[in-house]
Amino acid sequence: MSVMQIPRKIEYALRAMIHLADVPQGVANGNQIAESEHIPKYFLEKVIRDLMRSGLVRSRRGPGGGYQLGRPAEAISFKDIIEAVEGPINLNVCLEDTSTCSLQPRCRMFRVWEHGQRVLLEVFSQTNLQQIASSRIPVSLLQTAPVESSAALLKA
Repeated sequence: MSVMQIPRKIEYALRAMIHLADVPQGVANGNQIAESEHIPKYFLEKVIRDLMRSGLVRSRRGPGGGYQLGRPAEAISFKDIIEAVEGPINLNVCLEDTSTCSLQPRCRMFRVWEHGQRVLLEVFSQTNLQQIASSRIPVSLLQTAPVESSAALLKA
């Protein structure tokens, strides 16, 4: 079965940013992020560079140094993160500003792609790191909860 899938680069960037939003002291080193979030270290470094370039992450040198959010968690949306590592979000190539499609204006799918794009951007724009960080499930619940109730906890 084929699945529409978010690229690993985006997934890793989101996981790294959520990790940084979760860190109480606000700073985490690359090794901590890579290990905790199961991200290959070399890939994490590439993603962090993109996030730093866009101002979403800052580095802190010296003892206790590492990476921290470039602005408050509530001011960083999923859309910001995705676009920092992949560029503008387009559900289909026909929605790109520079796209010229030979099927336009008679393409009957265009309106569906356009609507899907609007909904997708709305969800990504309205979801911020603070919302995700505050929805964290305590580790003690995950360790004691049966598998089926863990899924219910995620919905709560």
